[in-house]
Amino acid sequence: MGERVTALAEDDGKLFDAELLKRIERLSIVIRKSLAGRNAGQRRSPLRGSSVEFADYRNYTNGDDFRQIDWNAYARFERLYLKLFMEEQDTTVNVFVDTSRSMEWGTPVKSRLARQLGGALAYLGLTSFDSVGLGSLGAGMERYYPPVRGRGEIRRVFAFLEGLPASGETDLNRSLRDFGRYRRGPGIAFVISDFLVPGGYREGLSYLKAMGQEVIAIQVLSADEVSPELAGDLRLVDAETGQPQDVSVTPGLLRAYRERLAAYVGELEDFCRRREMAFLQVLSSDKADGVVARSLRRAGIVR
Repeated sequence: MGERVTALAEDDGKLFDAELLKRIERLSIVIRKSLAGRNAGQRRSPLRGSSVEFADYRNYTNGDDFRQIDWNAYARFERLYLKLFMEEQDTTVNVFVDTSRSMEWGTPVKSRLARQLGGALAYLGLTSFDSVGLGSLGAGMERYYPPVRGRGEIRRVFAFLEGLPASGETDLNRSLRDFGRYRRGPGIAFVISDFLVPGGYREGLSYLKAMGQEVIAIQVLSADEVSPELAGDLRLVDAETGQPQDVSVTPGLLRAYRERLAAYVGELEDFCRRREMAFLQVLSSDKADGVVARSLRRAGIVR
C-alpha cells in the first residue's frame, strides 16, 4: 500500500521521487461516460460489487461508499481502505511527451516537468487498473511504449520516460498522426508540449479527436519565455534548428513579444475549447505534484 509507493519512488531516482507519488496516489483520471464500456477487453476499471474480480485496495476518501471499506484491513493497519474490483473495458490512457530540444530550455528545463507529469499521469492510470501507453514527440513519434496494465509496469514506464533522448525539431502534427500506426479507437490522450512548433498543432490534435480520443493539451513554458529579461544587442540561437538571429532588444520589442505570445496561447486555448479539448498551461518551475493535485484537479481532469 503506502509503503510500496515510497520504496518504488526512492529506487527510481531524481524524476519520480517519493513525495511526488505520495501526493497524488489518492487521485484518479476522470473518464467520460462516453468513452467507457463500449466493448469488453481493453480497459480495467475499478468498480464496486461482488460480481467482478477483486483487484486491490486504495485509501478511503470522503464521499466514497463506506460499504466497501475493508474492516479487516482497518483492524490490522488502523486506516480505512476500500476494496477495488475490476472489469474489462476498452479505454486506454495515452501520454505523449515532447522531446524536442526546445524542451531543454528554461530553469529548470521544461522537459523535466513534462516527463514528471507524464510519469504521474501514467502512474495514476496504472494504479487505477487503466491501460497506459506512451509516446515521444519529435520529428515523428520516435519512440512508442505499447499499452500496459498494472502496478508491475510502473518501473519500466518511468525508465522509458527517463531514457527519452532530446531530439531536434518537433513536427507535432506528424508525430500525432504517427500514433495511428500503433493504435486506433477511443481513449484519453495527454499531449504534453510547449506547443512552440513551426508547423502548428491543429492537424495533430484534430487527428486525435477524430480517432475518438479525449484530448488534454498541457502546455509547459519556462518563466524566461513568458517574461524574458533581456536587453541590448544579442545573438539568439534557435534551440531546435541552431539558427542564429541577431536582435536589438528594446522595451518595445519585449512588449510586442509578450503580446504575440499571449495571442498565440489564446489561439491554442480557444482551439481546444471549441473542439471540447481540455487545455492547461503550466510553468517549468511548477512542482509536478502541485500541478496534478491542484491544477489538474481544478480543471476536472483528475479527481
